[in-house]
Amino acid sequence: MIAIKNHARNILILVSLVLTAAAAAVIFYPFTNERQKEIVIGASFILVALLCFISFSVNKRIYFRPGWLLQTAFFITIFALLIFFLPVIDFELNVTVYAFLAFFIASAQFCASIQLSALEIRRWWIVLIFSIVNILFGVYFLKLCSVLNISEYPSVGIYMVVLAVNFALEPWVYNKKN
Repeated sequence: MIAIKNHARNILILVSLVLTAAAAAVIFYPFTNERQKEIVIGASFILVALLCFISFSVNKRIYFRPGWLLQTAFFITIFALLIFFLPVIDFELNVTVYAFLAFFIASAQFCASIQLSALEIRRWWIVLIFSIVNILFGVYFLKLCSVLNISEYPSVGIYMVVLAVNFALEPWVYNKKN
């Protein structure tokens, strides 16, 4: 049982490393065009979704506790396909895709935090805080990013790092030790 929990924890750490590496590539690597950045983001999201599905299926105890990993894996898969198949036509369209990804992940985390608090899991507030952070990123992508005329890719890179921290802290939320 402990080995299974460790595998699920290690997979989530691998997810955070994938997101951090993709964020670093998007922010710092000088791509020749915007489509290459979208491909890197989409490929990393597909890999993250696959690893989330594996992490969920490996840990049998997760079936009996609330969480946001399975919903997030479905959301990330859908949005990765959108990123892959929607060409970089319009700045507003791309930013809207990231905004709704943040909103959908926030809704899954908000529901999970309510269930975790009802089950008296002590660190439910961490999931709630990340839900609020995701809502703030969604509002930022939807409204402020276009108003401030900021490039979306550094913002998406920062959001991917926040998601990486979120995935890395997920096993710690359920840890029974203080």
